[in-house]
Amino acid sequence: MRHRSTFPAAVLALTLASPLVAQEWRGKARVDGQVKNDKGEPVEGCVVKLRWGKSGHGGPDEKTDKKGKWAIFGLASGPWDLDFEAAGYKAKKISVTLQESSRNDTVEIALEPVPQASTAPAGSTQEILVGGQKISKETAEAIEAGNAALAAQNWATARESYVKALVELPDNTALIERVAVAYLGEGNKDEALRYARMASEKAPADAQPWQIIAEVEIEKGNAEAGLAALDKVPREKILDPTLYLNAGIRLYNAKKLTEAVSAFDRAIEIKPDATAHYYRGLAELQQKKNAEAKADFQKALELAPNGPDAQDIKDLLKSIR
Repeated sequence: MRHRSTFPAAVLALTLASPLVAQEWRGKARVDGQVKNDKGEPVEGCVVKLRWGKSGHGGPDEKTDKKGKWAIFGLASGPWDLDFEAAGYKAKKISVTLQESSRNDTVEIALEPVPQASTAPAGSTQEILVGGQKISKETAEAIEAGNAALAAQNWATARESYVKALVELPDNTALIERVAVAYLGEGNKDEALRYARMASEKAPADAQPWQIIAEVEIEKGNAEAGLAALDKVPREKILDPTLYLNAGIRLYNAKKLTEAVSAFDRAIEIKPDATAHYYRGLAELQQKKNAEAKADFQKALELAPNGPDAQDIKDLLKSIR
């Protein structure tokens, strides 16, 4: 029986694919979605990048229309990483699992604006302000450079620019969060965690630092710490079940079955997923909860009849009395 981790890389290193590899992601699946801002307004021109999770590269790009909508056809079944990038907004990354044999759920994303420098009205003494605080032209330029680099996923440049801006704005939570995101993009989990914790201390009600903390802790194998961080985030703000799914898999592999089931419960509550049902069934089966395990295995097959775990699930169902 194959027990594998589906934890996605925090950041994909995009490399050139060979012609053979580039075709692996093609299939018959369709996925669509809509991108809005924090006010519920559609975001036009947002770049949606899809990369096939099985290879880490390969996949199409698309832009949202005037209604913030997008749709892409011809995709293979399996895990996909989606990046959303729009000028003036924080970049966002999620992971989804697509099916060729059934309709995939619409992906709805809300983007948060990046911190912007502002100037005083014409005719008055010109000042550059961020969060009501006067800053130098150099710091304003550093923020703008960081925003542009972040949108382009130029993580090192973004981090250097934001750190420069922090000299004048050491308590600006949005900037500290941006540094954490840039470090995460670079793969420096320790520094990403340090800055995310710094931001969470300054703004404990802000969801993003806690989600960064959760992602890093779970990837480092500290599932309990990751789940504790997620407990700080209002439930309605967590739209992607991936962190709970990955925490559950970590706990399952560590034989912490009760905790694993709780994590899978939360993942399924956010969005029914074949992998979550499969692993919850495995955890329940080891706890001798055969009826619950059977129900989960059957649901997993219903959601992904041709999924990578389908044969394992069929074999398990035959063995359950």
